[in-house]
Amino acid sequence: MASKKVKVKLTRAEAKAASREALVQSAIALIPECGLDVSLDDICAHAGYTRGAFYLHFKNREELTLEIMNRAGEKFLSALFGFNAQGDSKQAKMPKDLTELSNRFLASLASGDYPISKNGMIRPHQLLDSCVRSDAIHDQYQNLAVGAAERLAMMIGLGQQTGSLRADIPSKDLSEVLVALVVGIHTLYDLDFPFDFSESVPSMLKLLQPKSK
Repeated sequence: MASKKVKVKLTRAEAKAASREALVQSAIALIPECGLDVSLDDICAHAGYTRGAFYLHFKNREELTLEIMNRAGEKFLSALFGFNAQGDSKQAKMPKDLTELSNRFLASLASGDYPISKNGMIRPHQLLDSCVRSDAIHDQYQNLAVGAAERLAMMIGLGQQTGSLRADIPSKDLSEVLVALVVGIHTLYDLDFPFDFSESVPSMLKLLQPKSK
């Protein structure tokens, strides 16, 4: 005799959390095709809730966008570096050096795991357009970039201590230049420039190695 499925009744708090999560996940699913300006009606319909439910959780579209940026950005950075903003290790293993880190980034760019790409969640020009229109989105993007630079500086500092990276350039300065390089790479990749980043990035990293005696 087949067993009957027992329907678990959620508490009010659990139901509220579930509706919020459904709206966030629906937006994440629709943004790659529709952009950050995806219709709120479409998001609500996809999630199976009304606009009233949306405004129960978010004051406006901007708040939803900030939530998604925070999630997507932290998820990617934690996977890339192997540790989160607090320095705690995550499931991903910390790359042993900048070469392994760059290989992870290039692979994520091609696969779409990198959120700011033609294969990912949002294309670069769409994000920049939103930054122009919203100070809050601009600041969130800036915070994610600064967070990436801080984690990168930690890795560079370790490389300088072990002698695998040249130590005559402050790790903070070098990390900021590399983050700027990433922004340039994802922009050129989005524009289909005929560059082979798998060849050019390793060549650039050789400039950071100490000169052999």
